[in-house]
Amino acid sequence: MSKKLTLIMDWIKSRTKDRIYFNSEHMVRYLTRRTFSISEIETVLAEGSILETHSHPLRNDCYLVLAYPDNKPIHVMCTKDKDENLIVLYAYRPSEPTWKDERTRRQVKGQPMDENLRKCFFCNSDIEPITVGNFDFRWEGSLYVIKGVPAGLCVQCGEKYISAEASKKIVAKIEKKDFTGKDDVLVFEYEG
Repeated sequence: MSKKLTLIMDWIKSRTKDRIYFNSEHMVRYLTRRTFSISEIETVLAEGSILETHSHPLRNDCYLVLAYPDNKPIHVMCTKDKDENLIVLYAYRPSEPTWKDERTRRQVKGQPMDENLRKCFFCNSDIEPITVGNFDFRWEGSLYVIKGVPAGLCVQCGEKYISAEASKKIVAKIEKKDFTGKDDVLVFEYEG
């Protein structure tokens, strides 16, 4: 690891030890779903090493940190914001198809969702076309579940991207109340 990355990792470790950091909404979802525990994430940040640096022209660099809580590899993506805060963006267990092993990224083959959307905004990994089995969101106090939505899925962090056209159709169905289900959960099939 370069001297610069060693200094950054030392800073990450110090912030983690003193619990001076913030979690993104993505990270809070992982914690509340018990995908990971706070202890596991703090172990990665306190004992890990920087595996990759991701640069983005509009944001600060992000750092992919690897460690082995309970002898199982976990990747945690974090960054230092403009105010010198440690922000924990997301975490995952490295696996196929993106990772050959926890240290070796695999080239992902396949067609992008369209030629303009190939990389995830959050983690810069490849986006693959999928049909979402259940896409859900809350709007004006109701939970909407839409089945069969065409989307792009980040193979690394799981972020979904819905086209403007598909989004327009979803909103139109909601406005027309073209759905089934109970008052608190409204369900409809997406029709391309």
